[in-house]
Amino acid sequence: MLSGNEGCKCDDVSSILASLEDRRCTTARGLPGVIVNPGSSDCVTYDYGSGACLRHDLLHNPACEENKQDIPPWCFQSWCYVDAKSCRTYSEDDIYKSAIFPVDIYYSYATCNSTENFWLEYAESLSVAGGVNITAAVPDLFYPLVNKQLPDGTLLWTTTEDKRYYFDDTIPYGGIYIDYVNSLVNISKGDIQSVAFTHTSRASLKRFSDSRYDAAVRDVENGLVDMAVGPFWITEERLKMTSFTVPLTYDKTVLVIPKPGTKTSLAYQTQKVLEPFTYGLWGVVLVVIVVASLLSVWFSDREMAAKKRYGMHLTQSKRPKKRQKFVYFRLILDAFLEKGMFFFSAGIEQDMGASLPHKVLMFGFGFFILIAVSAYVANLAAFLTQTGLEKGVGTMQQVVDRNIPICGHPALEEDIRFEWPKANLLFPSGGGPETSKYEAMFEAYARGDCKVLAFGREDTAMNINILKRMCELDLVYTDVLVRENPIAFPIRKELASEFNHWMQYADTSHTIQIESVRQEFIEKNDIQPQCEVELSKLSKEAQEADNDFARVSPGNMFFPIMLFVGCALIAAVLQLIHDNERKKGNTTTFGRKSTLDFYSIARRLTIQANNDAGGGGVNARRGHASDFSEANLPGGEFHENSAPQSHSSPRLGSTSRGSSADTDKADDDSGATVEAKDNDISNRLKELVESGMIDEVLDCFDFLQAMKLKKDR
Repeated sequence: MLSGNEGCKCDDVSSILASLEDRRCTTARGLPGVIVNPGSSDCVTYDYGSGACLRHDLLHNPACEENKQDIPPWCFQSWCYVDAKSCRTYSEDDIYKSAIFPVDIYYSYATCNSTENFWLEYAESLSVAGGVNITAAVPDLFYPLVNKQLPDGTLLWTTTEDKRYYFDDTIPYGGIYIDYVNSLVNISKGDIQSVAFTHTSRASLKRFSDSRYDAAVRDVENGLVDMAVGPFWITEERLKMTSFTVPLTYDKTVLVIPKPGTKTSLAYQTQKVLEPFTYGLWGVVLVVIVVASLLSVWFSDREMAAKKRYGMHLTQSKRPKKRQKFVYFRLILDAFLEKGMFFFSAGIEQDMGASLPHKVLMFGFGFFILIAVSAYVANLAAFLTQTGLEKGVGTMQQVVDRNIPICGHPALEEDIRFEWPKANLLFPSGGGPETSKYEAMFEAYARGDCKVLAFGREDTAMNINILKRMCELDLVYTDVLVRENPIAFPIRKELASEFNHWMQYADTSHTIQIESVRQEFIEKNDIQPQCEVELSKLSKEAQEADNDFARVSPGNMFFPIMLFVGCALIAAVLQLIHDNERKKGNTTTFGRKSTLDFYSIARRLTIQANNDAGGGGVNARRGHASDFSEANLPGGEFHENSAPQSHSSPRLGSTSRGSSADTDKADDDSGATVEAKDNDISNRLKELVESGMIDEVLDCFDFLQAMKLKKDR
């Protein structure tokens, strides 16, 4: 028979177990023994665990015989009691102090080459309090946390309804905290035999007339009760009076503010026009328009356009540079306004005579306009009709900085003043039951003594009377944290460890927490506020409404933006090639050329006009200009990159097509004057044709026709 490993031998403790007179019992076989678990009637013989490595529980413990078909695994493990001093000194085997007997004896599974894991798991549910009966004081009736119920089913929500009922312990208690404690009693399997709920002593209530909770803590301190049950804040003063259990939860004291109103200001309604796009996307739109404007000015015949608008002598050396800068600035400004009009009118003006770079640029700009305007119009109606909430306070520091008066609970005065020394704090005292404290805070708010309140969620968020008053005063909870207070039960030091054990066991093994009991109570009793008292939910509803019509961001416009950028880059490359070739004296197909080669036609007419003026070959070439069919093509406005420009620019020789004044002027000119202008006419026609100014070319044809008529006469 194995008696344990070397250095940690099994020991005989039968004499020690026999000395436990208060635990003596008789086994089912009629043998003298000892109760193995004070929370049960299981009786084992005195040699239980002594002498050798055996399956002592399977042999002696009635708990292993309760269910023959499902015997717990720890029953099959070998173990024995050992000498702790020897094992600690000469062995590396684990040993444990017995938790089921109130004496210093130690056991080991390792010395028997077995495992203690199954037993330790089971031992967590064994008695630790010794089958104790607990008396607990209830400081106040505060439905649904703590309440009473009369035999006729009437619920007593507050202590103020009838104080006789509060001091009558024959009326059973109920509520969330009472249900939680009863759950601990049920899972302790007799380790906590019972919890008897009672009222706070009248002497303590008199001593602490301003706080019934402090009065209940005093009863625990004086030994009148073992503990107190309710939502007790752990404060410095209360810790001086007695010990507490581990926290059940943490009560967040938050700001309670007036419910924000709906935004109706003119500024809010006005800014809705910009809401379909994010501010970042509006910036992108502006950049795209500016880029399109600058490139269009670059792609145009800038010097000729400037001369067209602001005079033919722009480039003369006597013209100051400041004037030149102004002219080009004006060109850029005009181009920006024109591209802006294109965007806002959801289209671009087509110019068949524009250069290839300009057409590529307008291709990308037009696609960007298509997508941007379509997205804007699709969202605009929704944003114009949506509503919003006014913004309240965002942080506690903002309230402190604005010196806004705050009404708080008197029990937290010292803690809140310590945490927020510069805050404008008021602590109205109502005296008596807990509900009167909150009523005093409501009255102070109604009088205007304070603008916001500081409430603990734990003891107010489900109180029907408090929620009703909040609805009447249009108040809502915020997430602005004032202070976080742990909530626990005041309890005698002798019971604190055992009670904490069962709280932890309930949480880890049965998922029983104060929050789970609360949710079960709410579902069972259908507790609902009369109005929405959570600012976060009001904001969430508004946010969900906004999300139905989400704003368009630059990411949504990535493709049209990239297409525009690509077209702009291609157009810039083409323009650079064109400018480089022109500097070399070459022509390119990227320049501003019309669909008909007016230049070659105009040059033939110029030669003919010069010959006629000189007297040779007039009859042979007479009438060619009037016979040229394209000379009667309708001439539009001058276009710089598809943008209509002014009509007021000076024409060549101050003429206009079909003008009688031009004819008279031509009649007055001498033949010498005409000959002097031959070279100017040729150069001017070349510039006009290369610039795509078809209207100017036609004016030149009219001028030449006038010269021919003059010679004919």
